[in-house]
Amino acid sequence: MLIRTTKDDMEYLECLNKLYHAEWMKPIVTDSYSYIIATIVEINKEEYDILVPAIENAPVPVEEEYEEIVIPEQINPADEITLDYVREAKINEMSHICNQLIEAGFDVEIQNEIHHFSLTVQDQLNLITLSSMAAQGNNQIPYHADGELCKFYTAAEINLIVNQATMFKTYHTTYYNALKAYINSLDTIEEISIITYGTELPEEFQTDVLRAITQ
Repeated sequence: MLIRTTKDDMEYLECLNKLYHAEWMKPIVTDSYSYIIATIVEINKEEYDILVPAIENAPVPVEEEYEEIVIPEQINPADEITLDYVREAKINEMSHICNQLIEAGFDVEIQNEIHHFSLTVQDQLNLITLSSMAAQGNNQIPYHADGELCKFYTAAEINLIVNQATMFKTYHTTYYNALKAYINSLDTIEEISIITYGTELPEEFQTDVLRAITQ
């Protein structure tokens, strides 16, 4: 959690209906409230500029139970922004983007017209059902593209949609797995922080599957 404040203004921090107090904060003037000792450290602008892009859009883990934190005698702010933390945040961010792109869907050309199909979990289950219907010999299979009315598709058209969906999802999951391995190989916060989804991977992280899909 990033907190933007000055030492002169802060008496305590309220989060999830609990109060937290750090050693450097203003004294709490009443004993009416119980609070948890918190470790809150100051970072400089360079650390801030590295940390913010790395954690942007990353899910924030929330623990259900809290334990009091004992403040160490000396705190080095640089130690708080660890390589492992930034790496995990970046991987979570890339995973989130990958899932969003998959669910957003793909385009298919059918009878010289482009149609868009979303690919949420429910859409994927629907396509499994449609594929089974096509395999059983049905040649009038009801389905609809995004924003279009439901209509009958032939078995060949359904197979085309299913194959495109499979390739689309396979590309993104394969790319994400390779990107994750690449991020895990990096040794500095600076290198990790500039990674974006779509970054070209070094040769050693381009798997045979990824090359086959992108060729």
